[in-house]
Amino acid sequence: MNQFKYIVFAGIAISTWSANAQVADGSLGYYQDARIFSQTSPAYGSTARMQGLGGTQISLGADMSSAGSNPAGLGFFNRSVLSFTPSMTFNNSDASYFGNTISTYKNNFNFANLGMAFNSNKGDYTNEKFKGGSFAITFSRSNNFNSEVFYQGRNTSNSIVDSFVEGANNDLSDAYIDYAFGQFLIENADGYIIEEGNDSRTYIYPDGDFDGYTSLVGAYGGYLPRQIERITTKGGQSALNFAWGGNYDDRVYFGAGLSFESVRYSRTRTYTEDSFQDADGNLDELLYEIQIQDELTIDGSGVGFNGGLIVRPVDFVTLGLSYKSPTYYSLNDESGFAFATDWNKNYSYYNGTNDEGDSVFYDLGSYKETSDLTMSQYNLKTPGRLSLGATFFLGKVGFISGDVEFVDYTRSQLKSNDFSVVADNQTIKNLYTNTMNFRIGSEFRYEDFRFRAGYAFFGDAFANNDSFDGRSQNVSFGLGYRSRDYFIDLAVVNRKSFDAYSPYQISTGAPIADIEQRTNTVSATIGFNF
Repeated sequence: MNQFKYIVFAGIAISTWSANAQVADGSLGYYQDARIFSQTSPAYGSTARMQGLGGTQISLGADMSSAGSNPAGLGFFNRSVLSFTPSMTFNNSDASYFGNTISTYKNNFNFANLGMAFNSNKGDYTNEKFKGGSFAITFSRSNNFNSEVFYQGRNTSNSIVDSFVEGANNDLSDAYIDYAFGQFLIENADGYIIEEGNDSRTYIYPDGDFDGYTSLVGAYGGYLPRQIERITTKGGQSALNFAWGGNYDDRVYFGAGLSFESVRYSRTRTYTEDSFQDADGNLDELLYEIQIQDELTIDGSGVGFNGGLIVRPVDFVTLGLSYKSPTYYSLNDESGFAFATDWNKNYSYYNGTNDEGDSVFYDLGSYKETSDLTMSQYNLKTPGRLSLGATFFLGKVGFISGDVEFVDYTRSQLKSNDFSVVADNQTIKNLYTNTMNFRIGSEFRYEDFRFRAGYAFFGDAFANNDSFDGRSQNVSFGLGYRSRDYFIDLAVVNRKSFDAYSPYQISTGAPIADIEQRTNTVSATIGFNF
């Protein structure tokens, strides 16, 4: 059971911390997983055609992406199709922390979409109203977690040790606090007496009436650190889709599908404090470095369904409606951390007296402890999604299409037999809100060639978020070539988003890293009609 998943060394979006009054007492941090795994998008797993249109696809069809977004679009096929979409993602991040801005990058190759549609229509000249349909099996990607963030800066207000002291004084049960106490970073003392010995060593004595916790370092000791952290995440969410779409009189298209979802997520954080200085810039001779490295992996699977409708009221307009049900995940997580402190070896720490009444001292030095691996299992229900779309065809020149999607993140829900989810579920309701996402795209046709452009806007999942702009947007461009037997599409998508991150929780003066993420995705689809 992983009770210490996120508490003091939280590494949380600062909007969560700034809205701390809305985080229910007893929350373990799984409410963050609920948001991360709910922020999926069909644009991640679309063909290059749909990516070039900004992900717009609810009222369009004859594309393999329809199996995961609106199965009614499969009813547009009049031939069987095989296609695959390799994709290369280039993620760049800029992190600003106490006046320093550092850029990092991480690249990833994946398959955004691949699959086959088996067509069984009744031909162009049938007198029957029902024209037949297509059954598709596809693999699509719905989320991408591959990124890296690195920041550093000198904090002149506090240290992570101050958060340990604050937590200990508030009787917070936390594994990091226990390790900090064991490595002499915090002590149940009002102050300290430091004496020079005759043996070239320096001796430290905790002092006072011992009714609270303090520290030799951080704001209590007057020496404040340079803070450095590297955060690397990997993995993604994907779906194996089985869907069918039918065609009624070339006016009404309808379909439904079943999705078997999977999650792979891993995160490694290495947080370091070093170069402790006082207000005059003098280096601390006592403490050299604190380093915490933690690892978290989450994997699991889920199931959901989707269904939709596309109607053509007049020849130049199609209107689409689709609903994606909540996905019901079964998830497993494993986590652990290493905690290291490097003290000046010429200092000794008083630890009481022995049976003979002689003083006992610990000689300080380098300490490193590794936690036990903690594991837990839990279930997550993500929110459903309702989407509406409209497309206006401009004769044989092209079309303009748009979608709007409704998502209520407060509908996420956790369940577990390993730990209590009551507080986390309440936090989900407190912190998150419902949002609308918008997508618009257009295509221009010239003979067998296609030219595309699109834009997508994604709303902020946080309610009352006044800390940073939690919205994100995509701008995309695409090219395509169509022949009777095959087609090729290319797309470039630029995604920009913002975040704010705090490495630890403290009541005042929480350090904040402002993060800008820029992701460029290049995708190519090759397809064959048969």
